[in-house]
Amino acid sequence: MFPSPQICVVKETSTLREFIARLGPGTLYAYDQRVIVVTVNGKHSRPSSRVKLGDKIIVIPIVTGG
Repeated sequence: MFPSPQICVVKETSTLREFIARLGPGTLYAYDQRVIVVTVNGKHSRPSSRVKLGDKIIVIPIVTGG
C-alpha cells in the first residue's frame, strides 16, 4: 500500500525543519534521508526557511526500491 500525501496547515511559526520534527521522528528521518518531498505553499523550501501561520505544507512520500 502506498501512503497518501499529507496536507498540513501551520498553526505556529517555526522553521520548516522544526515543523517536520513535530510531525514525528519517523517523518524527520524520512526527510533527512530524502524519501519524502515537502512543499510549502506549492514551492520547495530550505529546512531553515521560516513557515508562517496559515502556510500549507504538503508531505509527499517517494516510491523507492530496487
